[in-house]
Amino acid sequence: MNSKDAKVKDVSTAAGKLTVWVDDGRVLSLPLEWYPSLKSASPAERSRWRKSGAGYGIHWPALDYDLSVEGLLAGAREARTILAHTRKFRACLQPARSRRRPGRKLTAA
Repeated sequence: MNSKDAKVKDVSTAAGKLTVWVDDGRVLSLPLEWYPSLKSASPAERSRWRKSGAGYGIHWPALDYDLSVEGLLAGAREARTILAHTRKFRACLQPARSRRRPGRKLTAA
């Protein structure tokens, strides 16, 4: 099977590894260090993934983060600028109260 035809069957991020089961029987096991956005995410955020691109990719909604099976098979690592993007995205999802600076009072207008 061509790597462009490979589709995601299942995903795990346990034991410091990104493990992806592909529909053709291959199992990819890659260090989370290669994907800092996943490594810095909470276990709950990492566990919530879904297939994307008709099964040719993996999407983590809480991180706004995507990986393709083709890229994983090619050994592609996360680009350096992606971690800053995922941190910014996660900060935007936090409730306003948790983003307040300590010592500042909210006042009604």
